[in-house]
Amino acid sequence: MDKAIRKTSELEAYLSREIIGQEAVIKPLAECFKYGWCHLSTPERPRGNLFLLGPTGVGKTESIHAVTKFMYGNPHTGILRLDMSEFSRQAGEEALINLLGAPGGKSVGRFERFLEENDEGIILYDEIEKAHPQLFTILLQQLDAARITLSNNRTYDLSNFFLIATSNIGAQIFQTAKHLSNRRLQQSLEMQLKERFSPEFVARFGKFDHEILIFRPLKPEHLRLIARKFYAQLLPQYRNTHGITVAGFSAELIEETLRTIDNTRNGARELRSSVERTIRGFMFELLCTPEAPRAGWLDLKTDETRQLTLLPQPDNTKEFYPCC
Repeated sequence: MDKAIRKTSELEAYLSREIIGQEAVIKPLAECFKYGWCHLSTPERPRGNLFLLGPTGVGKTESIHAVTKFMYGNPHTGILRLDMSEFSRQAGEEALINLLGAPGGKSVGRFERFLEENDEGIILYDEIEKAHPQLFTILLQQLDAARITLSNNRTYDLSNFFLIATSNIGAQIFQTAKHLSNRRLQQSLEMQLKERFSPEFVARFGKFDHEILIFRPLKPEHLRLIARKFYAQLLPQYRNTHGITVAGFSAELIEETLRTIDNTRNGARELRSSVERTIRGFMFELLCTPEAPRAGWLDLKTDETRQLTLLPQPDNTKEFYPCC
């Protein structure tokens, strides 16, 4: 227990480094996981419940992956992430069987596989507003009593798990969020939640600013920092896989990348895709040109093509960022 307390006491500082542009949610997010991992939550309830609201691409899911990496050493260990668009009404009964298993235990669903392999962890319901109506009845049981009964007629204890839901509901409100006070924004989102979900469902999570957290649209300065992070994470991988060593990249490349996206719609998600497309295309051209340099600093050509190029040394008239 002492080890868990020491480790989780560092969680808030870790999330402050990992989550960009969402300073208001870091403390309550960290507190939920700190208290839960130290077994300070109510007995026979989940370790913690969180409802994360905000438009797409602002860091809701990435925040939970950051927590998972901090606690388990890997963002994909100890977590069951369920994209609820896969389990919508339109997806049909077959999708529910894939999740919950076939009646009589004739086939195993994703829930059973995860719970048989893990005695603690995180269950993440991504874009919960898209879930099949039948799942909300099951969710109420999980949120309130920390248990779930699957098609194999076994009831599983979820008191060692965190239950997290994310939602893009009210996304249109955020288009004008910069003109709204925090109070008005919260009131508008509360109305949206009441229209879409039952009062019992929302009440199971808790209160705004504690268990219901609002992720704001990202500002240009946040996207610059996120783009730097994406490039710094992606470029070093090519040294091991293809023998191409990129020591760093220019601030000009960041600005060019930002011009290629519509950050008002898809935020960091579109930014990540743009970075990946840019780098993949450049690396392919290098591989097709044997005489091209395999090491240097990434920049844009000064001609009208604005294509990527590797410089032997950074241009001292520009700002460059190292990859590590």
